[in-house]
Amino acid sequence: MGYVEELREIVGPENVFDDRVECLAYSRDMSVHQGIPDVVVFARTTEQVSAIMKIAYRDKIPVIPRGTGTSVTGAVLPIRGGIVLDLHLMNNILEINKKDFYARLEPGVVCMQLNKILEKDGLMFPPNPGSEAIATIGGMVSTNASGHRAVKYGTTRDYIKGLTVVLADGSIVQTGTIAPKSSLGYDLTRLFSAAEGTLGIITEVIVKLEPKPEYGALALAIFGDLNAAGDAVTEVTTSGIKLAGCEIMDKFSLKVVEEVLQRDVSKIEALLIMEADGPKEVVVRDMNRIEEICRRYEVQEFQWSDDPVKREEMMKARGGLVPTLSRIKPGNRLVPIAEDFGVPSTKIPETIRKAQAIAEKYGVIIATFGHVGDGNVHTTFVSDVRSREEWEKLRPAVEELVKTAMEMKGTLSAEHGTGLTRAPHIGLQLGPALEIMRKVKKALDPENILNPGKMALDEDKADIYDYFAFQPLLENPEGARSLGEEADNEVLACIHCGFCRLGCPTFSVTHRESRNARGRNAL
Repeated sequence: MGYVEELREIVGPENVFDDRVECLAYSRDMSVHQGIPDVVVFARTTEQVSAIMKIAYRDKIPVIPRGTGTSVTGAVLPIRGGIVLDLHLMNNILEINKKDFYARLEPGVVCMQLNKILEKDGLMFPPNPGSEAIATIGGMVSTNASGHRAVKYGTTRDYIKGLTVVLADGSIVQTGTIAPKSSLGYDLTRLFSAAEGTLGIITEVIVKLEPKPEYGALALAIFGDLNAAGDAVTEVTTSGIKLAGCEIMDKFSLKVVEEVLQRDVSKIEALLIMEADGPKEVVVRDMNRIEEICRRYEVQEFQWSDDPVKREEMMKARGGLVPTLSRIKPGNRLVPIAEDFGVPSTKIPETIRKAQAIAEKYGVIIATFGHVGDGNVHTTFVSDVRSREEWEKLRPAVEELVKTAMEMKGTLSAEHGTGLTRAPHIGLQLGPALEIMRKVKKALDPENILNPGKMALDEDKADIYDYFAFQPLLENPEGARSLGEEADNEVLACIHCGFCRLGCPTFSVTHRESRNARGRNAL
């Protein structure tokens, strides 16, 4: 009996797919990389995952855990074949403890759905990545995801109390405790956070919950000078005001969403969106103080609101930016290859200026936006991935952006993780610490079957061309299949974000990636 038949015995034949169509559908995520699995398996219990890992360990088969595939770094792609272990059906909320403020969750629980349930009891799980409508808790733990509220509430790692993890050999371990604190032994819970499935498969998460704030407000500030916007944010955050979120968009980003803003943006260099929450009297006082500060820095326009509908309207430009980037020029698409730097908050204006200079120097498009409150800068390329000439322009631009982040004493990834995309440069930041990571990986996964090839854990060299999904178009553009220019442009505009899962009736019934728009696009 082959190992695929053994897998069918464990989870049932209806949960194992080794046909070419389904495997190709699972070959993409939101990154520009590609990796095709040999088989896709849906697991529903920790015991099933354990049994699958025992087979994989015996036969030295790679296993790549996957939630909803929102990674922009290729973290969930099977670049060496093997088993894609789809965990999105492990989506049960096992317990919500309202008195001790914790919840026990399976890894496939979706962040936004969890918060909708918690809201009824006045609770919340604070991390809110941009993909929160489809992001799974397991994926958030695996990348230490955060979102615009991180400036006040921190990252996913700050809310993990304990984990159940299946190791490479199929053994099951529990880490952490529901107690408020512990100083016993190594912090294995944090070790598995941001490990991207390279050390074990997470099958249960205990998360800390917070009371939902009683009141919230959102401010929008428009500046004609980028440095003035940066100085205003610095004064706000050092004046005792505890922002719950603070977003920035540069002039190119604003140009992309000009229609959403319904205004001429030609004389705008920066837009700030600042959020505060807590007791009403405190939030109102803080909003008035924020306005006073922004006025001192010659803000062009300032408004704030506590109305939920108005707040949603004010956030629309920032929320719609990422998908809109692939629509600004026919045949171009978002290329996330150096898009997640973290720098000291005071360095944000300088970082944006340097990104704009790099874009001009190499003749590339870079939209810069991010969570200015916690120093997270998204320098996002928009390019024609079919053009070798354009791709070659991106190489030196990426190197200069990386150099800029290092000069700012920053990090190469603030919330999106490492995966394949950050692998070529991870050693620049970690230095000798990378070798320690490799030793940990070897100790827990001696056969290197857990998500191999990621985070530079088993490779000394990597290149941003590695496993490039559009490589065939570069190597043989004349021989590439075409649906016609207009249709080709529509195909390329899909950024494989996975949000199509939300409204796809066939996917809601079958749960198969090949049945939603992203999967069909990959085909």
